[in-house]
Amino acid sequence: MTAKRTFLDLDYNHENITEELERHLIDWTFTDNLSGEIDDLNIRLEDTDALWIGKWFPTKGSLLVPTLIRSYWVDKPIKTKLGKFEIDEISGKNSVITISALATSEANSLRGEEKCKAWEKATLKKVIGDIAKANKLKLVWQTSENPKNDRYEQENETDLKFIFRLCKDEGLCLKLSSNTIVVLDEKDYEKQPTVETIRRNSKGTDVIKVIDRSFKTTLTDTYRACRVTNHNATKKKTISATFTPPKAPKVGRTLVVKEDVKNVAEAQRLAQKKLREKNKDSTTLTLEVISEMHIDAGMTFNLVDFGKLNGKYIATRVVYTQFTVTLDVRRCLEGY
Repeated sequence: MTAKRTFLDLDYNHENITEELERHLIDWTFTDNLSGEIDDLNIRLEDTDALWIGKWFPTKGSLLVPTLIRSYWVDKPIKTKLGKFEIDEISGKNSVITISALATSEANSLRGEEKCKAWEKATLKKVIGDIAKANKLKLVWQTSENPKNDRYEQENETDLKFIFRLCKDEGLCLKLSSNTIVVLDEKDYEKQPTVETIRRNSKGTDVIKVIDRSFKTTLTDTYRACRVTNHNATKKKTISATFTPPKAPKVGRTLVVKEDVKNVAEAQRLAQKKLREKNKDSTTLTLEVISEMHIDAGMTFNLVDFGKLNGKYIATRVVYTQFTVTLDVRRCLEGY
């Protein structure tokens, strides 16, 4: 029986170089992140004959278009296009060269230039839309929320650091992929139906088979409720709201947040967001699997046979190699 394997088919500046790549390929990884980090592709090559540091030396900024091809899984190969990447870094040690590429353009100033700018009475979508346009990137807004503030201020921050901070403050996720900025709400993703069941002790018929696993559950930075307060000394008025999710433990710590809010409704919304941000990583697992299906960050799964860890989980990071897939998952939160 031929071993199941995932091959990397690669176009370099619109020319397919898969055959040349295979003769020198040591290994590769593709990482799909749900939020906060750019999707990346890393390729390690044997270079005893100094071809890759010579006439084949890749150029930073060059376009890579990778396709994953699963062979010997089912009757026909399964092909999955990963989008467009640009070479960001080239490094080497002895006779090994590593090519690192990111799913965003180096031609823009998203990561490399610190800026100062302010937006008055603007929505978050307007701010991120302006930054996307300035960097020649597409904006995909995958949330019904669009917070508005009196002032958004970028102070000696790169565009990427600035918009990531804004999204985190609002409890939203930022994803960069294929020259696109995606703003999403993990809460919406968590509500999606599970795409597959993952068993601790896999069966032969399972689409996803677990070959290694680890978990972590912690009380650090985990809270029962969140209270937001804001005292206006001039008006001698205090606005306060507490959010406690359904099925919260009977006892536990309350997270106290002091931020400017205009009314109780805004305080309640902020309390929910801050509690979610603190509690979302309280139970996490890392699963090394063999998968017949393509897994994307943001997919949800039903974990069974994991005892007290059973339940619905969302993939926050997916790392592909030639032979396996590694999933970082966290338990979905209920009620907030």
